[in-house]
Amino acid sequence: MSMYQGNNPTALQSQHWIADSLLMLMQEKPYAQITIQNICKRADLSRQTFYNMFDSKEEVLRFCLREQYEQQLHRFSSKPMISLHETVEVFASVLDGNRTLLQSMLDNQLGGIIADEIAKCVSLFADRFVSHKDQNLPYSEALLSGALAHLLLCWFQQQHPISIQALTELLSAFLSGQLYLFEPDQNDPVPSGSEPRR
Repeated sequence: MSMYQGNNPTALQSQHWIADSLLMLMQEKPYAQITIQNICKRADLSRQTFYNMFDSKEEVLRFCLREQYEQQLHRFSSKPMISLHETVEVFASVLDGNRTLLQSMLDNQLGGIIADEIAKCVSLFADRFVSHKDQNLPYSEALLSGALAHLLLCWFQQQHPISIQALTELLSAFLSGQLYLFEPDQNDPVPSGSEPRR
C-alpha cells in the first residue's frame, strides 16, 4: 500500500485531516514520540483510514511538502523551457511560506526529507533545463536536483539569507564552472577538437 492518489473527495479530506493533525502534534512534542494512534485520535479517524491513505508518518510529511510544491509548480506545466531564476524563486517562496512546517522538520532532524522532496520535484521538470537529451541525462538531472535542493535548504536555515537574485547567481556560477577552480588532472581525456597536452 502506498500514498492514496485518487480523487475521492472524502478520501482527500481524510488525507488533509491526517496531515493537519500531524503538524499540530509536531508543535506539541517531538516527531519521534508521535504515534499513528496519536494522529488518528487528533484527526478523529480510524487506524484503518490512516493506512488507506498513507504508509507511515514520513509519508504524511512528504504529502504536506508535495502539496505546497505542486501548487507552485503547476504554473510551469505549459512552459517548454524554465529559467533558473524562476525555478529558484518558486522553491524559495515555498520554503519561505511554510517556515513553521519546515522549521519543525529541521528541529526534528528531518531535513533529509525536505531535500529529497525538492530534488524529486526538480526532477519532474529536468528535461526543460537540458539543452539536449543524451545518455547523460540521469546524471545531469541528479546533479541539478541535488545541488538545488541542498542549496535551498542551506539558504532557508540562514539567519540573514541572501536575496533570490544572489542565490540564482550563485547556482548559475556553480553550474557554469565559475565557482570553483580545480587543477586539471593530467589523465583527463582531451576534449574533442582541443589541442593535446604537452
